[in-house]
Amino acid sequence: MNKILKSVLVLLILASFSSCNKNQVYKEFKTLPNMTWERIEDGKTIKFDNINIEKDEEVYDIAVHIRHTPYITEDEIKLKIKIISPSSIIRESVHTIKLKDKEGKEWLGEALGDIIDLEVDLKTFFSFVERGNYTIELVNMGQKYQLQGIMEVGLEINQSNLDR
Repeated sequence: MNKILKSVLVLLILASFSSCNKNQVYKEFKTLPNMTWERIEDGKTIKFDNINIEKDEEVYDIAVHIRHTPYITEDEIKLKIKIISPSSIIRESVHTIKLKDKEGKEWLGEALGDIIDLEVDLKTFFSFVERGNYTIELVNMGQKYQLQGIMEVGLEINQSNLDR
């Protein structure tokens, strides 16, 4: 009896985890070499490809994840998001991601020791122009040649929750 109860409990927990992100379309992280995001030459563009959009009639939220150390060299990150459709239609915009609060003292996001995870919506209720495989590029647009202290950059796409 105890074994059956444990099995049912494990299945319920697994089912609850799998149902949490039923609107998720894409999620991937890229590790930056030497915890540095370059601004010129190789390394300035972080590329996410083979993003399969099956429903062009839906709207989506596009978020960027930044995993960094408290020793990062900037308080904000300026980047360009470049969305390339299967037929090479390009849509782009520039965004500034704040890493600290308004007073510039506390890190935004969740901190665990020397690792800070920040998730920021870049686009909400975004419409892709067609179905198929997209490429999204994040381009460092900062002032300095290198942004040091970034461990990973991630991209997440979810179907928008129209009830919010």
